[in-house]
Amino acid sequence: MKARSFIFIFLLACFFASTANSQVAMFSGWDQFCGIRVISVSNPQGASASIDQIGPVIYADPSVLGNWSMSRVFTLAHECGHHMNGHVTPQGMWFRKTQFWATRDQELQSDCWAARALSRSKNYADLDRTIRQFASQGLYMQGNYPSGLERAQTIARCGKVNFDFTPFLPATFCATNYGPCQLFNQISKGSQCFCQTPQGQIWGIAR
Repeated sequence: MKARSFIFIFLLACFFASTANSQVAMFSGWDQFCGIRVISVSNPQGASASIDQIGPVIYADPSVLGNWSMSRVFTLAHECGHHMNGHVTPQGMWFRKTQFWATRDQELQSDCWAARALSRSKNYADLDRTIRQFASQGLYMQGNYPSGLERAQTIARCGKVNFDFTPFLPATFCATNYGPCQLFNQISKGSQCFCQTPQGQIWGIAR
C-alpha cells in the first residue's frame, strides 16, 4: 500500500514538474528578444510590463496565453514595446494616469514597436494573424484603448504589411429596399441603419 502511494505521489510530482517546464518553455527565448525577463505567473491580463525589485520584467500567464486566439509572440513583443518606449517608468506611468489620451497613445506606440520587431525577425504569420484579429474587433474604442481597426492599421503600417482592410473599413451607405442613402456616422458594415424618406425611416443594412 505504501509503495502504491509513493508511486502515485511520484507520478503526480512528475506531472506538475512537466507542466511547469512546458509553461516556462512557452516563453523560452523571450528574455533575449528585448533584454527583458519573462516570468510565468497568474495574470488576468495575459501579459503585462512592470518593474520589480530586480528591474524591468514581463509577467506572462501561460494559462491565458496558451488558449488565446491572439498571437503569443506579438503579445510579448507588445509588452517589450512598453518597456522600450519608457511607458513603465515613473514618468510613463504618471503620463498614462493623468492624460486621458495617453493610454491610446502608449498602446499604439507599443503595437508599432512590436510590429517592427516581428517584421525584422520575419514573423509574418504572427503579424498577419494579429492584424486580422484586431481588425475584426471593429471601429469602436474600448475604454481609453484604441479601436481594433486603428491598432490593426498601425501594426500593418509599422510592420510594412500589405493588408487589404476593405472588408473592415466603415460602411459608406445604407442599403434599403427603397434604395441607398449616404451614411454620415461611422458604423461597421453589416450593422443596421436607416434612410430618412418622405414616408419616414426606412431600415436597411450598412454597406
